[in-house]
Amino acid sequence: MKNQLVKGFVDFIYGTSRVKEKYQIDNPSETVVAADASKGIVTTDNQDVRRGIDWVNSQRAVIIMTTEKIVCGKWTIPIDNISTAQLVKINSLFGGGQVLKIRTLDNTNYQFGMQLNDDWSVQRVLPLTIENAQTKYSTFSIIMRLFAIGCVLYGLYLMLTED
Repeated sequence: MKNQLVKGFVDFIYGTSRVKEKYQIDNPSETVVAADASKGIVTTDNQDVRRGIDWVNSQRAVIIMTTEKIVCGKWTIPIDNISTAQLVKINSLFGGGQVLKIRTLDNTNYQFGMQLNDDWSVQRVLPLTIENAQTKYSTFSIIMRLFAIGCVLYGLYLMLTED
């Protein structure tokens, strides 16, 4: 229930239904298999899913998978150019999520973070390996969390010591 509410909210913010419908109208020869609000990054290698600065600067767009390609913002990845694809299911503070990891034949690595959506796991266009995992924390992420906690504690200290 929580996952569906969060997914619905995020899809509303991104306009996922509208983007999907427009794509289908503009590309009538393709069938849209899955579409979701997403954050996407390009990684230097096939790295584990982790929190970090890459996600702060990530491309935010609706990811659309058709029978021919995956489109997300400025990226278009033909299905026949994908060498491996993995769907990593994760849990977070805001509910369940998933990260689609793609490696292309030219060794470009993409990661697309989105809310849980069974359309991706049941589709038959892209051969996927599916796994459950925990996200790892980068050094940047740990430092930012400690800094935020420090700011909150300092603010509480100032409030409690006011005359």
